[in-house]
Parts: sequence; structure tokens; C-alpha cells
Amino acid sequence: MTQMRNDLSALSNGICSGKGLKRSMRALVPILIASGLTAAAIPLPLVCELNSEEVPSIQIQLKERTTGSLQGVLLQKGQNLGTFQTGQSNRYGNVWWSFHDQHDKGDGISVLFRDKQLWNPYGRKVRPTETNRVLFVGLASHLRHWDEPKQKDTFRGNRDLLKAAAGFWAISDQCLGGRMMRG
Repeated sequence: MTQMRNDLSALSNGICSGKGLKRSMRALVPILIASGLTAAAIPLPLVCELNSEEVPSIQIQLKERTTGSLQGVLLQKGQNLGTFQTGQSNRYGNVWWSFHDQHDKGDGISVLFRDKQLWNPYGRKVRPTETNRVLFVGLASHLRHWDEPKQKDTFRGNRDLLKAAAGFWAISDQCLGGRMMRG
């Protein structure tokens, strides 16, 4: 147990960089499973940013790794709108997204691309590490019909947010493709 704590401490202190980052992230999952801390969110050594291609002031910052997802926040002009997660059901399953705040929640499928070429989890043309864009299917629809009793127009009346949610998101280089790295 002490060794696992030391390993987690070393990872969280930012010793991971470059190629060592992938190796360290792969090493993190077995450590978490062995320690029994699988439900806890672990801070990532780098922030994974997904930037709206339609509205640059809207972004998703993924800052923590949970057992099966990356977790962070949806931001508009720096204001936190709620919690955003993305992950993969199993090694070859669908890539998914979810969003929630104190009033409602929504989820759907993520479609990954390398430039304009679709990533197919069963194909070999585009590797997951090469993906640099994503569409969050259903995000705009969920936000348009959000159940928010006191402020109905926070999402519904926010044309920039709906435009961003319906469009492409650029995956930053530090994201490892915006999805889970498997060991």
C-alpha cells in the first residue's frame, strides 16, 4: 500500500511528460485497481482542452481521470456551466459523453475524427491516438431542452452555446486523443 501511495504521489507531482506521460497514464490504471480507489477521481498531469471550432470562447477542460472516464467542466468565457465527462464503455465500445449540473443531466455518443476522416473503433485507417476532432451527438439537443426551473434561458436561449454544442470540437495535443489510454 505504501508503494502504491508513492507511485500515485510521483504521478501527481508532475513527473510525467512527453512519452513518459503515456507510459505513466497506462501505469496509473493498475495502481488504482490494486489500491481499491477506483471510484475516486485522480487529477491529470495535464489539462485536456476541447475547444469549440464554432465559438472559441466555449471549451471543455478535462482535469481528472476516473475509472472509466475523463472528467472536467464545460466553460463559456471562463464561467463553469457544469460537469462534463467522456469515456469509452469498453476497449472497443462506443465513446460516450455526459454533462450535468444541479438541475439536469444528459449523455450521448462521441464521434471522433482525424481532421475530416472518421475514426472507426473496428477499423485501422485512423488510430485513436491520431484523433484531433470530436462531435458530441445530442449535446445541443439536451442543452436546448434542459430542465432548469429558475433560469430557463441559461442554455436554451444561449445561441453561442447551442452552436458550439452542435459543432466540431478541436482536441488539444495534450489530450492523448481526448479519450482513455489503455494499458
